[in-house]
Amino acid sequence: MKRAPLLVPALAFVGAIAADAHGCALWACIAALGALASGRARIAAAFGLAGLVLAARYGHPAMLTAESRIWRFAGTVTGDVRSEERSATFAFALDGGPVVRARVRDDAVIPGERLVIRGRLVPFDEARNPGEPSRRAIALGEGLAGELAGDRVVARAPPDPHDVRVWPARARAWLSARLRAIVREPEATVIAGALWGERGTLPPQLRDDFQATGTVHVLVTAGLHLGVIAALVLGALRLCRVPRVAASLSAIPGLIAYAWLTGGHLPSQRAAVMVSVALLARACGGRVVSWNALAAAALVVAAIWPAAVSTVSFALSFSCVSAIVLFARPLQHALERLELPERVREALALTIATQVGVWPLSAATFGLVAPYAVLANAVVVPATGIAMLAGIAALLLGSVPLLGGAAATIAVWDVDAILHVVGAVAALPGARVWVAPPPAFAIVAYDAAAVAAALILPHRPRRAIALLALASAAVVASTLRLPDGRLTITMLDVGQGDGIVVRTPRGHTILIDSGGRLERGPSIDGRSPAELVGERVVLAYLKREGIRHVDLLVNTHPHGDHVGGFAPIVRALRVDAIADSGQSYGGHAFNDGLREATAHHVPVHVARCGDRWATDDGVTISVLSPCGALFADGKNDVNENSVVAMLVYRDFRMLFMGDAGFAAEQRLLESGVDLHADVVKVGHHGSAYSSAPGFVAAVHPHDALISVGRHNLFGHPAAATLTVLQRSGTMVYRTDQCGAITVEFGPNNRITPMLRCP
Repeated sequence: MKRAPLLVPALAFVGAIAADAHGCALWACIAALGALASGRARIAAAFGLAGLVLAARYGHPAMLTAESRIWRFAGTVTGDVRSEERSATFAFALDGGPVVRARVRDDAVIPGERLVIRGRLVPFDEARNPGEPSRRAIALGEGLAGELAGDRVVARAPPDPHDVRVWPARARAWLSARLRAIVREPEATVIAGALWGERGTLPPQLRDDFQATGTVHVLVTAGLHLGVIAALVLGALRLCRVPRVAASLSAIPGLIAYAWLTGGHLPSQRAAVMVSVALLARACGGRVVSWNALAAAALVVAAIWPAAVSTVSFALSFSCVSAIVLFARPLQHALERLELPERVREALALTIATQVGVWPLSAATFGLVAPYAVLANAVVVPATGIAMLAGIAALLLGSVPLLGGAAATIAVWDVDAILHVVGAVAALPGARVWVAPPPAFAIVAYDAAAVAAALILPHRPRRAIALLALASAAVVASTLRLPDGRLTITMLDVGQGDGIVVRTPRGHTILIDSGGRLERGPSIDGRSPAELVGERVVLAYLKREGIRHVDLLVNTHPHGDHVGGFAPIVRALRVDAIADSGQSYGGHAFNDGLREATAHHVPVHVARCGDRWATDDGVTISVLSPCGALFADGKNDVNENSVVAMLVYRDFRMLFMGDAGFAAEQRLLESGVDLHADVVKVGHHGSAYSSAPGFVAAVHPHDALISVGRHNLFGHPAAATLTVLQRSGTMVYRTDQCGAITVEFGPNNRITPMLRCP
């Protein structure tokens, strides 16, 4: 491209780094050498080879690869401290070592503190459940090498005022306290999110509304926020009559300092580079937003942070700006027919262009299509800029009675307007369209169609709109998950709990427990911590799989580690029926679920032996226990009264034991019921009080699945239980070692773990 000579070299450079990240470095090298030898595209080939060299040397940051033993680790709190459930999570720079994410049972940690933490260093995982984002890839973008699973803080010392690493976090903590002294909640959290990316605690409904309207990006410091700061600095310099070149160049250090203040995470760093390149273009008299400027920014970002090239945020950032380059001007010309002020047309064109560029990637990342995102962003984005300016004024003038109060009032009014708009748009019909993530080929095809639409937009706008509509429909169609004629049973990795999803050949869905954790009081937002796990793991999986309808939800018993998703699933999806053990229990998650079932008119059936559910494709669920009177004379009665069920499909049988132990097993043996099963979900996470030798002999499973959390406090699974299973010739799969485990019954029966496991 004559008008954008940097574009092709930048594509070659970034593409080479991406190829290395995906294990295709050899093929990329062969292609580059071939182009270099043939004399064609020599410059692009040279940039591609440079990208490969850079990726090989710096593209794979050192990360933890193995767990350590429990030890005492000294270091410094270098990031923001997030407190939840009487614990704290923060970035922790180990003395003489890498930066890790630490979590300790101590909510009094402050940024900059020197701590000695007793715990275990753990590497970040790849995805542990199907379709889940890789925690390892996310950690790469955050500059973290692993996790410190802390037990407790054993020693502490005050922050070192001379440690430059902790200055930004301490400054943000001070600013946060100052802001909350003059601005009420939740407005203060929204302003803090816009100004320095604070991950404050918004009410769950409000957080969902931001996501449903496609405006959640205003709470994360990125291009919008750096642009506002650049405009503020340029405006101030213009008032001082500083020439254009000097003003543009002088704004760059301010941007870098602002990105540093916000924590220097990759989105803000990347935005700082992109806006700085735009300022350089302005200083040189060129277009601020152009292919050359975008290519130059991509080269700089990829050269400084090659590992970031393969992240979703990198793709979102450059897709957004590419769409602005492609569509903003043509759309602005097309909108001239509307009698609107020029600034309004410009803002509307930018909003439409941005959404055209990012919605497929957003759908793949968040599993959500926001149909009204253009409408919401057209109001929220400019209002966020005003909120940032008013928030800065309130912070600077807080000690000036009239001016500081006036700025705080304007900020509150502005954020209130944002919240009202977000809430109103989120309440519109069809505001939340949950979809399974579209495949990569669908997004690439859409991008190609979008480029073609941009080229014909100035001449044939109707054809361009039709092409975009057709490409969008194709992306949505690619998210449909049609039944594949197989029985699929997925035991999700929910930690120390149970969550099992059964998909029948014709697409019916049966849930046997819904994840969670043992409950130790309500979380910060008033919900059970068990519900948060059920929502983040089990409900998220159902949405990723395109499941909107649950035929049957079985609560084997009411403990929080088995019913965490009860309330969130009933609230979010259509549930036909619930089977329950019929026990009374005081846990938050269980009783929240019962209230939601009543509110949504979902019948709750007390399951007893002899009950049977059947689908129209031949799958049956039969209840084997409880039978007769419930156990009522032991400390494990709630577990022993678990619903025990047998799934049968053709000649395949799978036994689900809930948390039933020796007492329930003995009663089942005495009942004479046929217990033989190909696969068994082992009772009570493989505890020492389940899977008696006689019971395992009666079941005689070929495979056993154990849902258990890593390094759990109970020592599950017990060595004795594993010995019994292994001596019976049973293959054992554990979620702590294998991640999620999928059992498929079809033309080729198989059991597939998410991770490589023993």
